[in-house]
Amino acid sequence: MTHVHRIPPPADLEGRRAAVVVIDVQNDYCHADGAFAGAGLTLADLDGLVTSINRLTSAARAAGHPVIWVRMVWDTDEDPGILGRRSPFMAGALRRGSWGAEPVDGLDVEPGDHVVEKRRFSAFHETALEDLLRAEGVTTLVAAGVRTDFCVESTVRDAMFRDLEVLVPRETVAGYVAELHEHSLRLMDTVFAWVLPLEQVLALMTHSPAHHPPQEV
Repeated sequence: MTHVHRIPPPADLEGRRAAVVVIDVQNDYCHADGAFAGAGLTLADLDGLVTSINRLTSAARAAGHPVIWVRMVWDTDEDPGILGRRSPFMAGALRRGSWGAEPVDGLDVEPGDHVVEKRRFSAFHETALEDLLRAEGVTTLVAAGVRTDFCVESTVRDAMFRDLEVLVPRETVAGYVAELHEHSLRLMDTVFAWVLPLEQVLALMTHSPAHHPPQEV
């Protein structure tokens, strides 16, 4: 295996404004009764994922960093585009106002958090996310959610293309296929992000409060 030399992850978040972005932790994606589980795509430990995400979001809020919940929401059968044609089992999934589009039970979503809706894998594609991050003065993105090798990785790549530093706490992301999940983590950990243990990211947030207020727009 080839090892690529790279700089180490940040030792702290001093002078940095971070945002936790939680992607697609919704019933149709994650719940045993959701559309994806009905097609045989299930998460190994949803409860553990929710617990880890809640620890991450709680630490972010305590340190003054914004929390952003990203949700896939479709209004019609045409909204998924080619994805819907390639995955017919998603017909009717993630519809606005439906149980399937709602966050899974147990997630600690607070009134002061932000919500961004998307229609494609990347949370940046035709959404308000980039403007929101700029308004908040964010320079570091902390990515969590599902699915590691699709929506999370797509978002991480797009964040790096926008010159945002990205951290991925390993325990806060999940996928349906273990091999693809692990491969995605290895790939993101090359140049797109630092994939770190959750405890290391929590320590960064706990000891490095966000000093810089959001920018006005």
